[in-house]
Amino acid sequence: MVGMPRLSTVSAPAREPSTPLLPAGDEVSAATAASEVAGTADDTPTLTRIRERGRILLGYRQTAVPFSYVDAQDQPMGLAWALCQRIVPALQREMAMPELRSTPVRIIEQMRGPLIKGDAIDIDCAPSTVTAAREQQVAFSLPYYAAHVRLMVRRGAGIDSIDDLRGLRLAVVQGTTAERLVRAQHARAGFQLLMARDYDDAFRMLRERRAQALALDDVLLEGLRATSRTPEAFRIVGEPLSGQAEYYALVMPKDDPAFKDKVDAVLAAMFRSGEMARLQRESFRAALSPHGHDQPLAPSAETMALWESGARYGVEQEASASSPAAGS
Repeated sequence: MVGMPRLSTVSAPAREPSTPLLPAGDEVSAATAASEVAGTADDTPTLTRIRERGRILLGYRQTAVPFSYVDAQDQPMGLAWALCQRIVPALQREMAMPELRSTPVRIIEQMRGPLIKGDAIDIDCAPSTVTAAREQQVAFSLPYYAAHVRLMVRRGAGIDSIDDLRGLRLAVVQGTTAERLVRAQHARAGFQLLMARDYDDAFRMLRERRAQALALDDVLLEGLRATSRTPEAFRIVGEPLSGQAEYYALVMPKDDPAFKDKVDAVLAAMFRSGEMARLQRESFRAALSPHGHDQPLAPSAETMALWESGARYGVEQEASASSPAAGS
């Protein structure tokens, strides 16, 4: 059924992070001791659901290159997906469940909030923009990337900004922040708005000339262009449609701050160790199906500022707790 989750038939194996949270010699004994006493006293509501079903459900997108998409074998990959693959092993140790595995769940933008609220996914591993409206429904992790909404057009179209679209057709993905931004300029600019189901659908409209422009986050536009047979046929134009950057974060159930803290702690450790920067390079330089192009974009200054800020998560609290004043 359109819009409903698609459970992958392949269980994604959990990957061990490069820096374990416990010394190697203590992991087995700690897991054994915890399992003997059930290990559920400190479980959050989300961890309780994960423990009961024996697996963690991870949402992903099909075409959100380079953050969350599928390869030629229909397996999830991308930067946001890689972040979740670092979180799962930490939860395995936290829950003393080394057998815990993850199940990928394919979803579309419009279903993210309902599926999280309905406990159909535990973490959405996709480029989700933090907004006040969405925070009424879901919780966001520490932000890990920054982008700006811009336009992509065919080269030679004579379009350099949204003001050149009067009487023309603009494609946008339903449920994105780009939709909100272009709707705010719809009456003034006088373009026809075409609603797309997902990123690939929107890019298809541009490729097939049903739309003269596509509005989306610039890094996602670069990803779509890289999947084309002829990336040079498309260009990103104009100033950002908003002066405010779009901040990407993982999405989790609302009203479970303890679970969010556990996810944020893993991300903060990755910011501090430099693993986030390494994953960004690997994810953006991966050869993309079907034509083997890559997307060698360096992180922006705004993105690097997010990493620096995220790296301080928990450090000040730990320093305060270990100070002499805290123990007096």
